[in-house]
Amino acid sequence: MDKMPEGLDLEEEIQQSIELAWPLFVNFLKKKKARVTQTRKIVLTQVFSRHDHFCADDLAAELSSGVNHVSRGTVYHTLALMEEAGFVRVIRDTDVHAHYEHTFNHPTHEHMICDTCGKFIEFSDDSFAKIIAKSCKANNFSERTHRIVVLGTCGTCQKN
Repeated sequence: MDKMPEGLDLEEEIQQSIELAWPLFVNFLKKKKARVTQTRKIVLTQVFSRHDHFCADDLAAELSSGVNHVSRGTVYHTLALMEEAGFVRVIRDTDVHAHYEHTFNHPTHEHMICDTCGKFIEFSDDSFAKIIAKSCKANNFSERTHRIVVLGTCGTCQKN
């Protein structure tokens, strides 16, 4: 997806992304014959407000109380639907938990994850997309998404 126009502050970018994404997610939910609920909008809003790699448990804890309370089950189910719709991406590492990041209006990138400290390093290289597209074409395969995760040790941990 394309980036937000230059000059927007983070809050404006978040609000604009939510305003663009919510109707698209509603259409996706309707096609899946899934319920469109306020709690799903709360989850989408909270996900889009984050700019990190988060665990579903962390998100569920954030939404476990207060005015915008959402059950743990709804968080997990909504994240699964958001992944299927292409709004979030799951990144698996050596941890037992999957990490998520929202991808709507963000450029495609891959990840390096430090086995020692858990740091996520994002990187992009157009050659990956070209190789994947070529391989998909050669195998008559329609790509929905892809993940490249490189596990290893970051520079800081190598020094220590």
